[in-house]
Amino acid sequence: MPVPVGGDKTAPVPQAPADPGDTPEEIAKDAQRDLKDSRFYNKPGATRAQYDADWQTCRLIARGSRTPSGTVPFFYNPAVISPLAAGIGGGIGGLIAGAIAQGQQRRDNRRQCLLIKGWRLVEVPKDEQVKVAALNDADRSAYFDRIVGAASVDGIVTERTSFALAPDPALPLDAPVAGPASVWVGKKVDPAAPFVLAPGEAAVVVAYRRPVKAAEGRHGLVQLSRYDVGGRDLVYRPKDWKKLGDKTVYGVDARSQDRKVPYEVQVIRVTPGDYVVSSTVSGMTLSTTSYCFGAPTFHIEPGEVAYLGDFIPFWNVERADGSKVSTLAWTSRLEETRAALGAKQPGMAAAMKPAAYRNKATYACSAIAMDRWDLPGVDELPEAAPAPAQTAAAS
Repeated sequence: MPVPVGGDKTAPVPQAPADPGDTPEEIAKDAQRDLKDSRFYNKPGATRAQYDADWQTCRLIARGSRTPSGTVPFFYNPAVISPLAAGIGGGIGGLIAGAIAQGQQRRDNRRQCLLIKGWRLVEVPKDEQVKVAALNDADRSAYFDRIVGAASVDGIVTERTSFALAPDPALPLDAPVAGPASVWVGKKVDPAAPFVLAPGEAAVVVAYRRPVKAAEGRHGLVQLSRYDVGGRDLVYRPKDWKKLGDKTVYGVDARSQDRKVPYEVQVIRVTPGDYVVSSTVSGMTLSTTSYCFGAPTFHIEPGEVAYLGDFIPFWNVERADGSKVSTLAWTSRLEETRAALGAKQPGMAAAMKPAAYRNKATYACSAIAMDRWDLPGVDELPEAAPAPAQTAAAS
């Protein structure tokens, strides 16, 4: 499969699909691992063949050898892409690679993939488990052929129908903040010094708000990654970027700078182009989750100042259903952010406009945990057009 590597303007390089020898029979046998006496996957109206195909797709994605859109990940050519830039090198990259290699984490990510694709995980009642266990091989196969697409099933059903944070009284997204606001425009930079964009530059604005006790004193992290909308993958820093003099911004870690203030606003310089919100973190922890199954994406033009939203670092909050959650919640408070920013940077505040987000930007999964995150009220990115047939270059 010809795969573009080394940035967004280099020629494709032919690569062979993973597991080319897998036959439908072998895939069906492997997919049967998750059809058991005690649990199975179900999607009303689906066939066993559709389940097998989705299971195989999710297995390849969880192993890191396919993107959710079906292409080979860019980072599969380490001769061209810096492994560290691709998230599979030293440090946290080594941790990620080690976790993906572990069977349990791969199974967890495969499960997330199937749930995101609309499958429901059904935990079977004990009496039904006994009946299924007593079936011979032929009857058991016929049972699963029927049950994977059954409209009604008995048992505990786990499904995902929404990928945005569910409203909850314990998570007040629009609660007002009290006290002074801080503005950050760079390390050791006077926040009141004129912030001027150079030719070919743009800026993003990220705000952190702490309106309730559960968010007081908490850090937050918003990670942005450069995105190829057409190729449906991240754009990685080339291995020879220093030699090329490449000053492109490929990633941004917008970590909160002053957790003691109730409201802080950051202005960060970026290269114009497309980005995804690839991960968010509440608290001072490493980012181990990627929204590779669907992330918010936005485009920014030269000279633009894009407001990305207000983020609230909730920590260990008990929701109405009794469950507890730690999450970096999102809300839009454009005019409040404009007022806080205008106290130090009136020009930037006047130029700021909301980012035109679109949900469901997929890309290669190279994190410990793989998920999808939607912003409420935002349209989805249209499906990618089928890639034109290409002939791999002869070796």
